[in-house]
Amino acid sequence: MPFGLKKKKAQVTVDRQRQVDICYAVKQLARGDLKFISGIDSKSAFVLSFQNVKLAEPRLSQANLEAGIKERITKGLYFYVAQSQDTNPTEELIQIDIGTMTIGANGVDFAGKSKHISMNFGDIDSIGHTDNGISISARSQLKRVRFEGADGAIVTLKVHDRTYKQTLSGKLMRLLVEAAMKRSLEKRN
Repeated sequence: MPFGLKKKKAQVTVDRQRQVDICYAVKQLARGDLKFISGIDSKSAFVLSFQNVKLAEPRLSQANLEAGIKERITKGLYFYVAQSQDTNPTEELIQIDIGTMTIGANGVDFAGKSKHISMNFGDIDSIGHTDNGISISARSQLKRVRFEGADGAIVTLKVHDRTYKQTLSGKLMRLLVEAAMKRSLEKRN
């Protein structure tokens, strides 16, 4: 047996164990179990805090499209007939602020340089996720709020005696908020 084969096989086993553990921790988070997140105290009101999160809101923008027929009659003289064209408004995200997003025992808070938002778990109607963040629709906010920049944060997952540093994704951020919501409801009952 070649010398390097055993070392490579051991590395594959460690990577596979990491995948299995992270998958297990994510499934437990989906059930509302926060004990796999390192640094969370079950008696504390504080859950997690993420730095450099971008707050964005959807805004409608309307593109100006010009259409028509343009023909050259002679040198320097053109004939132009304008045609009306329906413009459909498109929704684009506008970054409003950058700050700290905190998932606490009672809700989600955002503190930036110019904008401060607080949403209680009871006010949240729906939560969605993208590759890099989450969007929250709450009764206390007029518009759907979007938090981007999850890939800049790292969460420490602990499964048994093994710890893993995992880059945060939008799905993992959504699962953390939902798990904190479930934990909050369980403490109330």
